[in-house]
Amino acid sequence: MRFNMRRRYLFLASLALIVSAVVPGVRAQAPASARATTGRPAVVTIAHFNDVYEIGPIEGGKSGGLARVATVLSQLRRSNAPLLVTLGGDYVSPSALGTARINGEALAGRQMVDVLNATGLEWATLGNHEFDISEAAFKQRMAESKFKIVVSNVTGANDQPFANTLRTAIVPVQAGGRTIRIGIIGLVIDANKKGWVKYLPVIPSARSAIAELSGKVDAIVALTHLTLAGDAELAASVPEIDLILGGHEHENWALRRGEHFTPIIKADANVRSLAIVSMAFGATGARPSVSARLQLIDGTVKPLPSVDALVKKWTDTAFDAFRKDGFAPEASVVTLTEPLDGRESVVRNRDGKLTQIIANALQHDAGADIGIFNGGSVRIDDVLQAGPLTEYDIIRVLPFGGKVLKVSMDGALIARVLDTGLGNQGTGGFLHSSDGMKRGSAGWTLNGVPLEAAKAYTVGISDFLMTGGETNLAYLTRTAAGVHSIEEFRDIRRAVIDELKRVYR
Repeated sequence: MRFNMRRRYLFLASLALIVSAVVPGVRAQAPASARATTGRPAVVTIAHFNDVYEIGPIEGGKSGGLARVATVLSQLRRSNAPLLVTLGGDYVSPSALGTARINGEALAGRQMVDVLNATGLEWATLGNHEFDISEAAFKQRMAESKFKIVVSNVTGANDQPFANTLRTAIVPVQAGGRTIRIGIIGLVIDANKKGWVKYLPVIPSARSAIAELSGKVDAIVALTHLTLAGDAELAASVPEIDLILGGHEHENWALRRGEHFTPIIKADANVRSLAIVSMAFGATGARPSVSARLQLIDGTVKPLPSVDALVKKWTDTAFDAFRKDGFAPEASVVTLTEPLDGRESVVRNRDGKLTQIIANALQHDAGADIGIFNGGSVRIDDVLQAGPLTEYDIIRVLPFGGKVLKVSMDGALIARVLDTGLGNQGTGGFLHSSDGMKRGSAGWTLNGVPLEAAKAYTVGISDFLMTGGETNLAYLTRTAAGVHSIEEFRDIRRAVIDELKRVYR
């Protein structure tokens, strides 16, 4: 079930169910050191988060912030209870600060890794967005990571594991007067195809990795970056897994699936929350019982000063770089009179005020008939609250930027593209169009007039969409049939800034 900020106590209840069973072949030969020396269970605590793109707070400072996370972790460690800190992928990209260029080279997640190191992260798996950056930058981020990275189903194109990553790991933890050995595997969705990345099937990879750990551990924890459906399939297909700590969804989830009711737990993106998970180990060979709670990361949590200073250092560095590129990150663009919702769950599923403004910006900047863009280009995953809106907020909304193109194309191609976009609902390929475009039972209309298949219209569109790289839109390229001419304009973020001024001034 979904647990949210109002239902966080239901999350605790939903995972308090104790399921004890012996899974032959995994724990039957568990190390002698793991045998109970007291009648009390040995408890291991895991603090888990996922999908973090911002080193500082979000929602106008109300939520998130890795310096606040560092405070919570410090408090947990002071309790003297054994603690592991894990991350379920997507932390290098997409980050607004990561697009800042220093000496001509994008930060590309340098700031994320540095702050995560200082925060106290210990174990992570990769997410699909780790492959947004170049191969060279990716390898450098792996080398810079002080935390261990476990990935069991992804290799380089040469079939070899990436340097500074592990296929599996065994983590010995002292708890309850004994040594608990936790096996970790990592599984990643194949959602970001790159020539230097090879994805292996998730379920066979999980089984193979677990075979390496068989008889050596007291529990198997899967760090995953999969869809919720993928996690559920994993739980049902690989019953040896005791706990799935996931990511990718950006919203908190807590549910059980599979014959042993394997817990699947995800926190909220950008550390709006941490999942605090307890694994209690009783008799040797039995599955641990699992309970969990949601820890909100908000203004009631004071930032750890040392990490807060590091966040400020990287923010200042990136802002200086943005200024050199012609942006004034602290400058006010407008004062919003209403919230603008840029959450992924919104922009990938339906139109809203923010997406309307962006689509209209493309149309107006290009002087075109129509504006079209993909919801996946909006990366803020946050609600811009009423009040002052800065240029940095626009960078957060559209960190990848890109040029506005004015493309002359046939109505038939436009209709096909827009229909594909509707079919992409729930993905980054869900398309938004400017005012005047409507889909009725008879097809698409522009300002109430049906699109003519053979007529050429002008479209203000992002340059990325014309590469054929978006979901199910491989046919949409600069040389596609039905494309007649292309003109290039300025950075889309400049167009959006001007559109905001038209709307709110």
